[in-house]
Amino acid sequence: MKLSVVTASRLRDGAILWLSAGPSWSVRFAEAQTFEGEALEVALQFGTREAAAQRVIGVYAVEVEHRTDGLAALSARETIRARGPSVRPDLGYAKVEA
Repeated sequence: MKLSVVTASRLRDGAILWLSAGPSWSVRFAEAQTFEGEALEVALQFGTREAAAQRVIGVYAVEVEHRTDGLAALSARETIRARGPSVRPDLGYAKVEA
């Protein structure tokens, strides 16, 4: 069975989010909870409800694997997303007022 995490973007500022325990959203890939089978479907349903409530957008599953240095996305695109901004990582995300 394939191991996956659930990702989305925060609607108010576009930050990349990863579904973590709780369930809650985290900007840290390392905090992403892994899912398989029916648990993945339940997690995606949670994400769909969060999108309907306009908290996130673009919810989908990402295939991952456990490696000696931690969780790793299997695709190049998701590896880049998990690492954060690729142009100027020293800038981080802009702070958005609530």
